[in-house]
Amino acid sequence: MITMRKPILALGLLAFAVFVGLCTGWGLLLVMNAVLPPFRPEDGDTLREFIPVALAYLTMAATTLLVLVAGWRRIRRSA
Repeated sequence: MITMRKPILALGLLAFAVFVGLCTGWGLLLVMNAVLPPFRPEDGDTLREFIPVALAYLTMAATTLLVLVAGWRRIRRSA
């Protein structure tokens, strides 16, 4: 049972980190949709369409990585 403790903790930490990352990316998209002017059909395939999405993905990835690193360091220190 002790040998399964670390993989279970790591899997739980990964799930939590991905959830937090998705929430921050979604929140950023909500804020940008409130701040930026509304999307028009003639804006298709322009930077105005791709920049908010790219920022949301970058935020999701960075937040997930930060939560993973912080959580893993905390688990390693307490174990």
